[in-house]
Amino acid sequence: MDLWFEAARDTADRCWDGVLTALDGVTDADLNRSLPVAGSNAPYAIVHHCIEMARWWLGTFGCGMDLPRDRSREFDATGTRDDLVTRIAQVRADMDVWSTRMVRDGIAGRDARGTRAKVDLDTVTPQWVVLHVVHDLAQHLGQLQITRDLLSA
Repeated sequence: MDLWFEAARDTADRCWDGVLTALDGVTDADLNRSLPVAGSNAPYAIVHHCIEMARWWLGTFGCGMDLPRDRSREFDATGTRDDLVTRIAQVRADMDVWSTRMVRDGIAGRDARGTRAKVDLDTVTPQWVVLHVVHDLAQHLGQLQITRDLLSA
């Protein structure tokens, strides 16, 4: 793989490491609690969305796999920290395989729909998809950190 791909993979890994660090010390009760602000999301839901987003963009869209996604319900998800840690480990391994395959072979699931991204799915490149996933991970990592800080204040 080339240098941009290695940089994208490194940045995604740093984001996932940041997510795990942000979850340290968060109780399961706080993990499933939203801020008292309209539209805020619980930490669990934020991380769940990141996992499902990566699975959809890289697995379903990128590699043509039929991975179920209910995007409209992602921010309602609840669960435990242990569950997230296990799921993060799996999606990190999957992301490496899927992104490598997609960049090498091209996008296999262009007909898939399951995103609100304002982009022409018929013309995006594999590189765009990888960078979009990294962008979303970084964005939601910041959201997670702020939410965690405010919940623990």
